[in-house]
Amino acid sequence: MTTEEIITELERAWNAGDGAAWAACFAEDADFVDVVGRIQRGRATIARELQNIFDTIYRGSTLEIRQLSSRPLGGGFDLVHTATVLSIPAGPLAGQVRGVQTKLVHDGEIVAFHNTIRGNIAEFTGHDADLAARSPLGWDS
Repeated sequence: MTTEEIITELERAWNAGDGAAWAACFAEDADFVDVVGRIQRGRATIARELQNIFDTIYRGSTLEIRQLSSRPLGGGFDLVHTATVLSIPAGPLAGQVRGVQTKLVHDGEIVAFHNTIRGNIAEFTGHDADLAARSPLGWDS
């Protein structure tokens, strides 16, 4: 798959609540670091863990994914950064959550994926507006 096809399929799979389809974008031995820092290894584990959240805390949620950048690293590897907006309809996490992701794609499959929840850096660092202004991605965009 191309990077664009991977992003489209990840979004489609999330919005369908389909953990197996989400994980199908990953290499068999891929590493996925989720938003709480757990390292999930392997397509089967990724599928199981995603289905678990689709069936519980993220039931009925929708995800929008936008590619921020992509660059070839050589040897069939691409470094891809995306931004997401997750809309959660109900439960303790109801609302919108923004995130950024780093993906390492090799020959049409994700081999590594790191997911991070975005926040306002000034709030995170005790209202340090100077630090927030130095953010390379623009934390409020």
